[in-house]
Amino acid sequence: MKSLFLKFFPLVLIASLFLASCSPSLPAAPIVVLVPSTTPEPDATSIASQSDDVWDRIVANNKIVVGTSWHYPPFSTIDPNFQVVGFDIALIEEIGRRLQIPVEIQNYAFEGLPGALQINQIDLAVAAISVTPERASQMLFSPIYYVNETAILARNDALVTTITDFNQLAKFRVGVQRGTTYESMAQNLLVDTGLMNADKLFRYMQTDEAVRDLIENRIDVVIVGQATASYYGSRQDLRVAGKGFEQQNLAIAMRAETPRLKAEIDRVMDEMLIDGTILGFIQQYIQSDLTGILSTPLAPNPSISTPVSPVPTVDPPVCVDGMKFIADVTYGDNNMKNPPYVTPEEGFVKIWRVQNTGTCTWTPDYQFLYAYGNVTAAQMSGQPLNIPTNVAPGQTIDLSVTLIAPKDPLTYQGFWQIENAEGQRFGQTIWVAVTTLADQDNPVATGQPSGNYCTVTVAAPKNSVKALSNFNTVWEVRNISGYDWRTDSVDYEFISGTKMHKQAGYDLTQTIKDGESGQIIVEMVAPGEPGLYGSTWTIVSGSRTLCVLYVTITVTAK
Repeated sequence: MKSLFLKFFPLVLIASLFLASCSPSLPAAPIVVLVPSTTPEPDATSIASQSDDVWDRIVANNKIVVGTSWHYPPFSTIDPNFQVVGFDIALIEEIGRRLQIPVEIQNYAFEGLPGALQINQIDLAVAAISVTPERASQMLFSPIYYVNETAILARNDALVTTITDFNQLAKFRVGVQRGTTYESMAQNLLVDTGLMNADKLFRYMQTDEAVRDLIENRIDVVIVGQATASYYGSRQDLRVAGKGFEQQNLAIAMRAETPRLKAEIDRVMDEMLIDGTILGFIQQYIQSDLTGILSTPLAPNPSISTPVSPVPTVDPPVCVDGMKFIADVTYGDNNMKNPPYVTPEEGFVKIWRVQNTGTCTWTPDYQFLYAYGNVTAAQMSGQPLNIPTNVAPGQTIDLSVTLIAPKDPLTYQGFWQIENAEGQRFGQTIWVAVTTLADQDNPVATGQPSGNYCTVTVAAPKNSVKALSNFNTVWEVRNISGYDWRTDSVDYEFISGTKMHKQAGYDLTQTIKDGESGQIIVEMVAPGEPGLYGSTWTIVSGSRTLCVLYVTITVTAK
């Protein structure tokens, strides 16, 4: 094995060269050695002797599924071409390249990443995750790839002066992102100590929501990592009012009891630390001159090689929430390659098919909510949706929201998440994307609603149905299209979901005049197995979709 001097000398040399290239007027910063994992380097035999189910799955699938949160610049963000970019993205893609295994990057609610690891929905989590004793007791971590400092972001014209003591924040309205170490700091050091009233701590699902409220003077400061504070400060009329209160050691998280996966990730990241690759990412995405970030040495990985402070034994949760995106039922955008065209200010219905991948049953107390978008108008008037019925682990459900295309010509991408009864968000973050740019080469696809032509309520069945029993699904539909729906020109037909119908299409049985309501009836037979089933239908006139009809059926044993 190489001596420590030979092993770490390249890092010292790289850091020294960068510092030497800086302007003489800049204050000198101490040299930091980016320390690889202190776990002894395993040889090929020792690595091969280890095994775990996650690594075996990665090898079998020839794919690393990575969970991240796409909304925390400069670590990850969506560029103007709707591609996710940033420090974390570059890091994990390089790891995949060196392992010669493709990487699939999925967007998650930050709070839900530990759960996604626990239920094996993802293999790794990389989202500027700070290593804490509590987290290290529940997950394994890679070598630390960046040392972030806690920073205070404020407006340039604010009353907030330079913050040198964290307790100074007690007199301000403070914003934090939920589920982060910054939220814990504010709660533990300010609220729990009685220095600050709880109503002065504002918790946000996304950091940019806190930054928006800061700009609009609804809060006074935002606690955030220094890299992110500098990012927003360089793009908005904001400044870093304080920093350095607590060090945040960032690392890649993986499920506990994955020794082979950890050994492979550690090996590759040690190479990247030694050959300057990670230092290059820091220069590219965070701070080009590298001064200011070299003031604190990187600590070794505390998950295995360095003992961490003892933490109380945490009882495993009764259940873990999880959600996986299955398909776009309507308004598919081909992964942002072809967002469908919608006429400005017209209504449409977006439907996603998702699966409960956790161990908790979703109930009507769970909500499906808008989270963020590429622009403020990306919410498109969408409102929170309560999960319409219980969804057991393993079951799928179609979730639909009524939206209105914004007036301004633009491509809109709005992201939605599921929240449990305790207000914790989890699972994949999914999106709807449409364009209102005048593009006749990108029309609305047949089978997708192209206007706000109806309102719908499900009249039956109101209760569960027995397996293999006959029943009628009845929708009460109000025609608001501006013209009459006639029996000779309007039909309704099945488009997706469970095939419970006796007939896949019907002629309209009655004329429904504009402004009036009528009933749409479909004869169905319940599936033979108990469970939750969905069926989606459309009312059509030629190639135009007038209305989307959706029903969820709970089937019980005979």
